[in-house]
Amino acid sequence: MSYTAHGAVIDVTADALTVHRSQLAASLGAPARESLSLADATGVECAEPTATGFGQVIVRGTSDSAGIAGDTIIRFAPGQDATAFARAVEATLRGEAPAASSGVQGLDFTAVDVETANDNWGSVCQIGAVRFRDGEETESRTWLCTPPPGLEHFDKVNISIHGITAEDVADASPFADAAAELFEFLGTDTLVAHNAQFDSTALRSGLKKADAPVPEVRLACSLALARDASRAGVIDVANHKLPTVASFLGAEDFRHHEATADARAAGEIVSALAQRFGHSGSIEDLFTTRDFALGTLSEESVIPVLRANTAPLSAADLGAGTDFRDKTRMAGTASGSKKKGSAAKERRGPAPWQSVSTPDTIPDPNPDADPEGALFGQNVTLTGDFEPFDKGLLWSKIAERGGQVGKNVTKKTTILVVGQWATKTSKEKRAEELQGKGQDIAIWQTDKLLEELQLDEAPPF
Repeated sequence: MSYTAHGAVIDVTADALTVHRSQLAASLGAPARESLSLADATGVECAEPTATGFGQVIVRGTSDSAGIAGDTIIRFAPGQDATAFARAVEATLRGEAPAASSGVQGLDFTAVDVETANDNWGSVCQIGAVRFRDGEETESRTWLCTPPPGLEHFDKVNISIHGITAEDVADASPFADAAAELFEFLGTDTLVAHNAQFDSTALRSGLKKADAPVPEVRLACSLALARDASRAGVIDVANHKLPTVASFLGAEDFRHHEATADARAAGEIVSALAQRFGHSGSIEDLFTTRDFALGTLSEESVIPVLRANTAPLSAADLGAGTDFRDKTRMAGTASGSKKKGSAAKERRGPAPWQSVSTPDTIPDPNPDADPEGALFGQNVTLTGDFEPFDKGLLWSKIAERGGQVGKNVTKKTTILVVGQWATKTSKEKRAEELQGKGQDIAIWQTDKLLEELQLDEAPPF
């Protein structure tokens, strides 16, 4: 079991205490993770915190990693349950603690999900977090919060999805305060989410809007792992949306778009897939062995969970986040109250990591495609970010319809498709320059291409 103490989360197992310290505590010089053996422990003393003062639990005679015996003193802040922790340690010393988890040994992480008030990703109004130890849930938290200043408007479409209204959060804590509590709860854990790019970008955008600091946090993605499991033949699902994958893996029914329920489902997916992969060990090792690099949330950027040599996915799987996120891919810059005429600026929200990989091989056009199709015989170039659509997939679909894909805008280009990007790209500037010289280049927005490729029919959630 896990218990929250001042500046730390402590796991109590049959033979040890594992202390996971918060980022602040670790920055002050304490080990981020420390294991304390209970083999030599002789007893427990507890002083419960008061409403305004700290309490503490003293575990007599524990041994550190070097085998040096001594007392361990653990402080508890007001509102934290020192007594429950002391009882768990006492039960362990009596030999009554449960055996090691039957989940996945060493698979420790915290799953997180956020819900938003409007189409600005930073308009967070609910946060859910579920802590997993050895692949099993040990504790959860839910925060309703008022969105950051300037993002308080609740759109009807968002309310229809998660059911949260402005009235529901009227007396709730500000987002920045809720986020601070989330990161304290997270400690040094890796943050897991289903489509981690969205949730981490939403947190970062909200913190930026609230002029609050952004901590550096490792990211893992249950959506990426589920897609990988499909490629490996470990699961067989129609799409990789949260309810679909969770149900396939045997999770109980849950209220989709309730933040803590969604976070729990994401964590259960990671745990179940780890078991199916035959993995034991840390979440970092789980993703590394599957050829992923963990992502990072930081003050400077969000770097997503990336995998080398990712194969394109089917149209039915695309856009498979947990909700309407594919409709709001502005990464925290779109607003529900934009003035008319700002559509061009809205579509150029900053790409979350300001880098879009380009496939190496250009597919050949299909000569047997419908000659009446809008892409047949056209020279098509893409620019910007089309997340969650893989550029390799878009290229192959364009080629299937008889289009010739080009990496750059040239005098042969007839269509430039513009995806999300922070500023006008050099390709778009070049296309406008050639237009001014009389070249016939059509500039399409993403939606027009997706409609032509029939990818707009992939259900949004």
